[in-house]
Amino acid sequence: MNINVSETENAIIIKLEGEMMLGYEANDFHEAVKGSIEKNKKNIVVDLSEVKLISSWGIGILMYGYTTATNAGSKFKLAAVPKNISETFRKIKVDTIFKQFNSIEEALEA
Repeated sequence: MNINVSETENAIIIKLEGEMMLGYEANDFHEAVKGSIEKNKKNIVVDLSEVKLISSWGIGILMYGYTTATNAGSKFKLAAVPKNISETFRKIKVDTIFKQFNSIEEALEA
């Protein structure tokens, strides 16, 4: 999985690409989330448009990000979630936890 981080005035956008299957990429994601909080960004948008597969480990990584962000008073949003991943979220009932948006722009406006 590749991770790219960009900033707007009040948000950090974390773009994930590839497969979220193993735990070795978790540290980079955790650092991006913590960096956002340290910069006092109140919105963390995770762009999943290029994620092909996600395992329970990958969902755990997202749950960590959500918990860390909300505990710090930030909003954690998922953008451009592929249909297969959105369906997985629905099946295991985490769709009620994550706020999902059709695009990065929509997530930034919310």
